Amino acid sequence: MELKINWDHKRCKHAIERMWLRGISMDEVKDAINKGKKSRQADTGLVEAFYSFFSVVYDEYVLKNKEMRKIYPVTVKLW
Repeated sequence: MELKINWDHKRCKHAIERMWLRGISMDEVKDAINKGKKSRQADTGLVEAFYSFFSVVYDEYVLKNKEMRKIYPVTVKLW
């Protein structure tokens, strides 16, 4: 299944600023989404992927007819 991360969405501005401040690249975010341990937040429906020293909170849509996952990053957290 193909993964498409939409960095142009208006909510992604916050995630990009947080990545820049913490020294996290877009490739590391993609690795976190693909390889990280995931948990769904019950109250918001967002997915959080835990990876290495940070986690990525994102909104995910699966398009089954196109075999594609659309990702909209919301924020990046250190822990």
